[in-house]
Amino acid sequence: IVLYPCFQIPLNPLQCTSGIKIIHGDEAKPHSRPYMAALYVGEEKRFICGGFLVKPRYILTAAHCNLGRITAHLGVHNRTKKERTLQVIPVKEIIPHEQFNTRINANDIMLLKLQRKARVTRAVNTISILKSGASIRKDAPCFVAGWGHIGSRGPSSDVLREVEVKISQTCKTRTQICAKGTGLKGACHGDSGGPLVCLDRRHIPRAVGILSYGADNCEDPRFSNIYTNVSAYWDWIQKKIKS
Repeated sequence: IVLYPCFQIPLNPLQCTSGIKIIHGDEAKPHSRPYMAALYVGEEKRFICGGFLVKPRYILTAAHCNLGRITAHLGVHNRTKKERTLQVIPVKEIIPHEQFNTRINANDIMLLKLQRKARVTRAVNTISILKSGASIRKDAPCFVAGWGHIGSRGPSSDVLREVEVKISQTCKTRTQICAKGTGLKGACHGDSGGPLVCLDRRHIPRAVGILSYGADNCEDPRFSNIYTNVSAYWDWIQKKIKS
């Protein structure tokens, strides 16, 4: 099969893969991103995706991470250790976008309502999302983080890793954002659902995207990662939380 850069239109989604990981990034300072959530599914607690806390009782993630009964782990740095900061909260309600299209990954956004509110601590806190109509300046520093694989054929990471990326203005649409780091840097398998975080004009971190999909060969510098544009779904998010 021939792979094309995932920001090219028309796009055959079968030539891309959903499920992403951090390539050539660095280990994050423990609990420096307190909004990060590690999502597990089933009785065997299989790690599936990342997510991020937007309200003490709500997590945003990708709709394609809807793979069964989900449990959220908050306050995590090293997934293999039972850290004192860890909060394990089952998901009470899974709310994928009604028009999520699995064939083309359109509307790849999902809210998770937790059984109880997360306890806000130094290691567990919310992040603000970009409001409808708001924009981030072109040169704003942006980052993506996750526990995904560290190479297309490498293992997943035990610790949270992060990498700086840049938004590509040439492939940004109303509902999707493309972003990639320099050289081989970027996301890959296992980081899906995690946030694209950029500093706004006041240097406050905002979640502007949700990692949706990318190319199968994560190390190919021609390929961008595709994020769901959070600001395009601001009204949907507020409506679901209020209801």
